[in-house]
Amino acid sequence: MNTLSVKTIFNGLILSLLLTACGAAKNMQIKVTKPTRIELPSDVKKIVLVDKTHGNALAVIEGLLSGSFPGLDRTLSQECLSGITKPFLEYSSVAITRHTESFKSSQGTSRSFGNMMPWDQVDRIANENGAEALLVLEYFNSDFSVRDVSSPGPNGVIRYQGYINIRAGIRVYLPASRTLFYENGFTYSNPYGETAANKAQLLGKLAFGSDALKYGSGQLGNRIGRQFVSYQTWEDRQFFKGKSPATKQAERLIIANQYSEAISLLEKEYKIESNSKIKARISHTLGYCYEVNGDLAASKKWLTESFVASGNKKTKRYLDIINRRIQETELLESQQTK
Repeated sequence: MNTLSVKTIFNGLILSLLLTACGAAKNMQIKVTKPTRIELPSDVKKIVLVDKTHGNALAVIEGLLSGSFPGLDRTLSQECLSGITKPFLEYSSVAITRHTESFKSSQGTSRSFGNMMPWDQVDRIANENGAEALLVLEYFNSDFSVRDVSSPGPNGVIRYQGYINIRAGIRVYLPASRTLFYENGFTYSNPYGETAANKAQLLGKLAFGSDALKYGSGQLGNRIGRQFVSYQTWEDRQFFKGKSPATKQAERLIIANQYSEAISLLEKEYKIESNSKIKARISHTLGYCYEVNGDLAASKKWLTESFVASGNKKTKRYLDIINRRIQETELLESQQTK
């Protein structure tokens, strides 16, 4: 056999192994319920959102120096407030409304927490809206940087890549007890890309808030709102594809949402399988099936067995997720019994 044919066969084997490895796992999604992170007092039936982020002349100067456009944060802060509202409307029995009046930030640049709102002002806003709590957006700031701008294409379109960094801080005031119940800052950072017909339009998109900036502001608000509610969300999961006739059948059962049948088949296959690597894959998939079926303890048992046998990083990440879900489920159950 000549050198070329040996190299060709070797490269073919490597490619085959890579393809097998890449195709070994199947991606799925599972809907999970998240517990409330910040539990409001039981007597809070209505919250009023207050915008206290309007800057002054110092904010305009700071914005120009940092690459922002004057007035843009004011537009984007409204997207953030809308994002805060959505989880309450979708998942909570606590009513939420937005105060019609907005206020200047006590910090000139609206980049950090300033003085608390005076309690007489808190009382007035609460009474006007019939609310037991004020959720105040105390500061909001967005920065962007353009990192790569292409030359105009044949049709004149410019593509640019950049990075957004959005920061917001909230406080929750309880007027009845004159208590600052909660205070925290949040950040949303992400790369983004846009297209424009020319450089003037490129600057215009940045000046008036690109879709990426608006989306990021809404997502940041949604993240804040979800701290106060129990909500459902989709999470990514992986299980190993079947190789034998029995595990291939189990894979089809999983896709058809027949998880109890898949579990029965996989457990039988696990008992008779002698190959340790295949057993580890079967036990990983059993961990997935039991999670979907709602038995997190059994899921942890099978994933632990799989990880101890294989040391697979995917299985370790999955096991970490299950441990976190067990803690969250315990918290959720305690909240539901109150």
